Amino acid sequence: MDIDTEIQSLDKEAERIAAKKRALLLQKQEALRKGKSLEALLNESGYGSPQELVAALIRHFELRVTKDSNLRRKRRRTKVTALLRDTVRQECMAGCSKNYAAKKYEVSYAVISKILSGGYDKLA
Repeated sequence: MDIDTEIQSLDKEAERIAAKKRALLLQKQEALRKGKSLEALLNESGYGSPQELVAALIRHFELRVTKDSNLRRKRRRTKVTALLRDTVRQECMAGCSKNYAAKKYEVSYAVISKILSGGYDKLA
């Protein structure tokens, strides 16, 4: 690589890093500003702790607090059939990784390994 192009690429990298640093500093200032306003809100509210304030807000506005089911979606139990076994085996033999196949077909990595080692060959 030419020295001049190397220097230019380093200059571009320095500019990119400086821009990223400016953006992060702005985010930090905004977070500090919001934190101070939240502290002021807590102090003005007259409640002793943030938990008491939140509980009062929930009661006042009649909010229902539920867990978000989209955040933690359990993997459903997949029945290993002959069709699944053959499909997984073909895909893995074509170069697909075991980890990718496990996520794609929603089975564990151990099941993929067992399929490839012949553990499910007795399925009809």
